[in-house]
Amino acid sequence: MSPRILLLEDEPDLLRALTLRFAAAGFRCTAARNGAEGLAKIQEDTPDVIVTDLIMPEMDGYELVRQLKADTRTASIPVIVLTAIPPHGLDARVKDLQMTHILHKPFEFRELLTMARELLTASPGGPSYD
Repeated sequence: MSPRILLLEDEPDLLRALTLRFAAAGFRCTAARNGAEGLAKIQEDTPDVIVTDLIMPEMDGYELVRQLKADTRTASIPVIVLTAIPPHGLDARVKDLQMTHILHKPFEFRELLTMARELLTASPGGPSYD
């Protein structure tokens, strides 16, 4: 079965590009434009990995990750953060929420895909890409 990925990005062109690229790489993609929409989609179909922007309307990536980690049903879902915020501009919330998988925009899709596959392989019950 194809791994499920939830992509959260408020920039429509980037969201569309990510969806197309991940689908071409064999992922089953769900897209959302903010954290609130993403949480609703998680209730419908729990993803194997999440890629989220930090700065989004309605509910940002910080709050999304906080809510995911607070819920035992979603706490173990690997999360990759994409952000245009430079490393020196990230605040303490990144550390407090243990956001360790961060890619700064602009990024190479190949790097993002590799990171997603590695997280899936490391997840209990995740697919193997060896």
